[in-house]
Amino acid sequence: TDMDNIGLEITSVSLLPTGSGMGSSSILGGCILAAIAKCVGIKLSGMEDKPTEEVEFNDSASLIYAVLMLEQLLTTGGGWQDNIGGLVGGLKLGSSDAHVLPLQTKVQRVKLPPSLIEELNQRLTLSFSGKPRLAKNILQNVLRRWAGRSSEITDTVGSLVKGASDAISCVKAGDLDGLGQVVNQYWQLKIAMAGVDSGVEPDFVHSLLNLLSSNGAITGGTLCGAGGGGFLAMLASKGKTSRDIEAIVENC
Repeated sequence: TDMDNIGLEITSVSLLPTGSGMGSSSILGGCILAAIAKCVGIKLSGMEDKPTEEVEFNDSASLIYAVLMLEQLLTTGGGWQDNIGGLVGGLKLGSSDAHVLPLQTKVQRVKLPPSLIEELNQRLTLSFSGKPRLAKNILQNVLRRWAGRSSEITDTVGSLVKGASDAISCVKAGDLDGLGQVVNQYWQLKIAMAGVDSGVEPDFVHSLLNLLSSNGAITGGTLCGAGGGGFLAMLASKGKTSRDIEAIVENC
């Protein structure tokens, strides 16, 4: 029938450069899958916008799980963190249960007072490093090191898991300086996971973070995503803004 010949033509546009570290592939995949599901009448949980502070479970019938499967088919090598970060709005804590298959992720959103949101908006800075990167290359190195199960790597993974909860605790307490310290720890742990010689931290990023820290401009900073380039997220010190960071960089 004529119905069998009906297809979809999808056009996507993004202002982000390739290899931004912002999870754009997961966000794009989620948007396309959600659009296709709606067109053909497939209901995926997580497509509706229902902000709640209750724990949300994402099983194999969820949009987040569908994006995970899509990225595995595309061999991009990503996990589920970008799916949750890009498809669930606001501050949230994502987790998954070990040794449970099929994978089931959980999300708990955190409601923030308007005053804290305003301070975060003033102090959080996002800057493109000028260098795109391919997450797959760095992630392959991470997986090889994880497969070795050295005590250093298993301890690092444990610290990364704890750091996520610590970050949420700092924000809930309104301790943004503490959050900056957690961000710094996270970046060092991410370098340890990939290996110092992996290219996860380009020399100019190392120099820039040291410069801004020594000048008291930031309390924390990290490359987004797998590292190696892309966008740099920084938390300005109390009383500082992105303009202060920009002024230091321009005058160095």
